[in-house]
Amino acid sequence: MELFSEIKAIIAKLLAVDAEAITKEAHLNFDLGADSLALVNLANAISEKYGIELLDGDLVELDNVGQLISLVESRINT
Repeated sequence: MELFSEIKAIIAKLLAVDAEAITKEAHLNFDLGADSLALVNLANAISEKYGIELLDGDLVELDNVGQLISLVESRINT
């Protein structure tokens, strides 16, 4: 499964949003409704799944899901 699809599934489950609403351009807060607790849970879920260190503070800096994918890819490849 490609990384975008996997992360999209995590976001859909944790934020209880329709997977169709999750695009690479979607903003975690404004478009998908992620509050600070949701960002913590999302960072933890992604960290656990991929064995990387990802903090909720990292997610606050992001503009969209596409940037999240890039961040995860960069952490996986280091």
